[in-house]
Amino acid sequence: MREEWKENWREFQALLEEITTMKKREFFLTLAVCALSGLVVGMLISPNRSLMIGSHNGNNSGNGKEKKPETEREEK
Repeated sequence: MREEWKENWREFQALLEEITTMKKREFFLTLAVCALSGLVVGMLISPNRSLMIGSHNGNNSGNGKEKKPETEREEK
């Protein structure tokens, strides 16, 4: 069985040494598939984080849940 694997490996190496041509469209699609699959794999293996950017940071911009007194509501 070990000799069979060695023979298969030699055949595979010979296959890789052949010169072939590829259209620009095929090359672009190959690159696009590799890039997109890399993004998907990266999202799947990344750790989940509960990171909130710009939310509840305490800047007191006036958008809080404070209720204004009745007198200020009626004046507007």
